[in-house]
Amino acid sequence: MKSKPLQPAVSAQGIAASKASSSLTGQTSIAAYGALGLALLHGIAGLSILIISSWFIAISAIAPLGFNYVIPAVVIRGLALLRIASGYTTMWLGHKDLLTRIAKARLAVFEQLAAKRLESKAWTVEALANHTEQLASAFIAWVSPLASVMLLMTGLLLTGYFINVPGYGFFIALAIVWLVISVVTAVYGLKAVASSAEAELEFRQQSATFFQASSLWHLKSKTVKGLFNAPSTQRVQDAQLKEQALVSKAMWLFQGGVFTLVALVVFTANTAAYFVPLALITPMVLLAAPDWASATFSSVVKFAKWRHSKAELHAMHTQPLPLLNAHKPSMSLSLTGFIAKERNLPAVNMQFEALGLNVIKGYSGCGKSSVLQAICGLLPFDGRRSIDNVATPQGMLEKWLYVEQHPIILAGTIKLNLDPAASGISEDAMHNVLARVGLQHLTTLAEWVGKGGRALSGGEGKRLALARALLAMPDVLLIDEPFEGLDYEAQQRVAEVINESAHSRLVIVATHVVPAALQPNTTFSLDEKGYQNKSHPSLHTQPNGTQLSYSQPRHNQLSLNQIDHAHQNTVGEGGWQVTSPNCTTLTPSEQQQQALAELQHHERNTAFGFKPRRK
Repeated sequence: MKSKPLQPAVSAQGIAASKASSSLTGQTSIAAYGALGLALLHGIAGLSILIISSWFIAISAIAPLGFNYVIPAVVIRGLALLRIASGYTTMWLGHKDLLTRIAKARLAVFEQLAAKRLESKAWTVEALANHTEQLASAFIAWVSPLASVMLLMTGLLLTGYFINVPGYGFFIALAIVWLVISVVTAVYGLKAVASSAEAELEFRQQSATFFQASSLWHLKSKTVKGLFNAPSTQRVQDAQLKEQALVSKAMWLFQGGVFTLVALVVFTANTAAYFVPLALITPMVLLAAPDWASATFSSVVKFAKWRHSKAELHAMHTQPLPLLNAHKPSMSLSLTGFIAKERNLPAVNMQFEALGLNVIKGYSGCGKSSVLQAICGLLPFDGRRSIDNVATPQGMLEKWLYVEQHPIILAGTIKLNLDPAASGISEDAMHNVLARVGLQHLTTLAEWVGKGGRALSGGEGKRLALARALLAMPDVLLIDEPFEGLDYEAQQRVAEVINESAHSRLVIVATHVVPAALQPNTTFSLDEKGYQNKSHPSLHTQPNGTQLSYSQPRHNQLSLNQIDHAHQNTVGEGGWQVTSPNCTTLTPSEQQQQALAELQHHERNTAFGFKPRRK
């Protein structure tokens, strides 16, 4: 049966990219406008409390008998309650809008990166997450504070003008001082943010190069030998300290200007002003100005960060990858003279059945990950990749999913991590797959994980990524080192999940750890230099000793390489000796059963810390 040649899905990709590009900033929601209105109400209430209290203090000193003190006191208390309620409601609406914006911004970035590869490794998901956070938090970080302060300043000038407050000119001077300091802070803030972003990007690039090119064995040493060329965070820290220092200088400068104005009010006031209650409003408003107007200076720096993040997200340097409308293999997947480009490794020749589990086993650094990434199209390749005997061109294969060795855990809820594309996966399905991979303790899908939330261990992160992949229902599943960093029980559980997944699709696992519970059809071995050893189908032993090929039902399976590995690891190790299979009268089936029993016994003793006695 011949398949149709794969066609690139260019039109859908272009439409998705254009939609994503236009939706990065998003639309302002009703919650955002509500938060802005409440923030303004919060500021008006605070300023009104200050003005009325100042007048109340002054009028109490000269009020005649019979003056009603109750009404001003009730008004002040009512304004205080209004200020508290509006403040909490503003925070609730603002953060609700923030979470919604973060989700939309990240989905837009994911769509923009569809079928593309980032050219710079420093552009990690963490960096993208920081930019989307800056973009999404714009309304609550700088739009709302700036708008509320500007409206309050305008309202203060208008109120002072219409009620003819003594010393009204000092209100105008206050507004000028605030505006000049804000503009200067914004100008220097843009430079400081650009310098900080450049330092952070340089550090990411240096870190990526260092960890890929350096040996990590020296990290176990108590000395610093070998760390002389490690990247330093000093420049990044200095740039961040400069940002903080800029905001602090602006605040101190504004306070100095305010106190200067207060001093001028006191020294320029005439005797008649002491008998006018409204005259007390001017110095009180000036003294309180740093409390309600200083938020502007940190906001303009956040505006600079927002502007930088917006430019970076719109100018992402990506390499487009052709997206092919692949199909689920009906017969086989074959690799001939196959290897990822720009990898100094030998080519491989592999044949995979359309259904079932296959293992690519070998030492770390032998090229297993490169083979998986080239199979699904994340890396360009040399050689021939054939689906059902039809060669496929370069490009990513649709619904062929690669689960990387070090999975990315998004800073968000467990539900977001399991369904980052918001495809509508049910919560029951999420709970079910979490239980299958041994993460049943993550019961609250709304729990925040990653940055700013619950820290997941390396093993939990791997299993969460596997659960995410299973929920995506891929046609072909490629898993890179799923057992690394897991304990014995977790390895067996994950192996059983992978076995079950292979009943309905082609699954290829690259690993140097092969748990006893894993049941591969075929195992391909690569040596330390990446050269392919002779592969063989795994054998399955029935209780009656009959050997079955991989196309028959699998029970009590143990592949030949596991038997050889068991004998290599047990003969002479710690003095524990086993009978060599070449020096026995047992049949081959009995030899295999004996080796299985010995291997399981050895693994059980090792798991519980028992050491075999020497003979």
